[in-house]
Formats: sequence, structure tokens, C-alpha cells
Amino acid sequence: MFFFTRMSKKYIQKQLSNSDYTIEVKKCVTSTNTIMKEKARKAAKEFSVIIASQQTAGRGRMGRSFHSPRGTGIYMSILTKMPENSNPLLITTDAAVCCARVFERMTGERAEIKWVNDIYMGEKKVCGILTEGAGGYAIVGIGINVIPPKEGFPDNIKSRAGAVFEKNKPHLREDIIVQFLQEFIKIHKNTNREVLLKEYRDRSIITGKEIFILKNDGQEKATAIGIADDYSLIVKKENGEKCNLNSGDVSIKI
Repeated sequence: MFFFTRMSKKYIQKQLSNSDYTIEVKKCVTSTNTIMKEKARKAAKEFSVIIASQQTAGRGRMGRSFHSPRGTGIYMSILTKMPENSNPLLITTDAAVCCARVFERMTGERAEIKWVNDIYMGEKKVCGILTEGAGGYAIVGIGINVIPPKEGFPDNIKSRAGAVFEKNKPHLREDIIVQFLQEFIKIHKNTNREVLLKEYRDRSIITGKEIFILKNDGQEKATAIGIADDYSLIVKKENGEKCNLNSGDVSIKI
């Protein structure tokens, strides 16, 4: 298997000709979200993008680390303005729908979403999204397993981690980035919320299934009933109580 460790900024910009994005491509960073936070504090332009071939301190939700090996994935952060009184879940769910659309278009395989931010293909997680606030901005961090690492996934995630493609080819990662950025800007500028909500619900792998709500002091069993209009997760606990989850994490056996 041949690995392409560098990504071409020139190639990406050429495919995105006359775009709104300001793109920076790095070989290795600590975390693209961390770097973008610093840029946001220094008044970086909206739609600034940082892309890396490797992260040494990649972060996921709930304080977890995100495995970011060299040359096999995409690690990217996008800076967007946070509209006043907006629902922060919307940016994450929009990015999830964008990823699912791109993966399906490029592979012909079904891409599904585990609330709120994980993309699954073939019952394996291939992508995670971490959205963080920075002043009046939102930073959308996206980690994609494009191909399997040569040494395989670490023991602690190999049972659930997968990749979008089995084999690499020239400019594969750049092509995914281009298609995602095109999809993301299209949704951002021409949001049809009803269409996006329906698509998000249709792609949900969690609705109707038994789940575990993860808490600091353990976990609580419940059933996922559906996705509310504000993208919160509607759950029914074992005692029959219904409630909506707006944050946190859940686990499910796929």
C-alpha cells in the first residue's frame, strides 16, 4: 500500500477556484482546532481553514483523544461566524450531513450518523466532528479516516474504527476536502433546515435502539426515540421518563 503523506494546497485551491475559503495546509500540528482558536483570537477571516496530514494531540468530544496518524487521514478545522442565539448543534449536524453526502458520492456506499457527531460506514466509525466556540466564532473540527493506517488502528479503537476507502490513490484526500468544502459552503449559504433535518433523521443509526447515556459517574440505559426539531436526542429512560439530550455522549452496540 502506497501512502501519500503530503497534501497539495495548490491542488485544493485550484479545484476551489474563486471560493470564500482561506486555506492553510500543514504537514503536522498538535491540533487543528487548537491552532484555529489562536487564529480566531487574532481576528482570522471567516472560512479560514487549517488542514493537516497528522496531529500529535488531536481531540475528540468529552475530552477524548482523536487518533491522527501520518498520511492516512484528514484533520481539518473551519472557522465560521456563530449567528446570535443560534443552536450550536446545528453547525455540527450540518457538517455531519456534508460528510455523509461526500462519502456516499465518492464510494457508492451508505453513510450514517450516530448522534450527534460521528459518521459510520459498514458499522464502523470513519469520521468524528468536534465543534468549539471561540468568541463570536465556531470552529468546526473534522477528523476523517480516509484509509486504514499501515500499522492498523490502536487496540482501544480497532473494534469500532474504520476507513472510508480501503486503498489510497493520488489526491484522494484533497478530493474529499474539496467536495466537503463545496458542500459545506453551499449548506451554509442556502440552508433549507427542513431538508437537512429530514436527512439527518434518515441517516440516524441510533433511533429506536437501546443506548447508554455516558455520565461522569457511570452510564444510564435508555432507548433513543428520535431526533427533535432542534437536533436534541429524545430518549426514554428505563423508568419511563422521556427527556431530550442537548449535549453529552451516548454509546450503542452496532
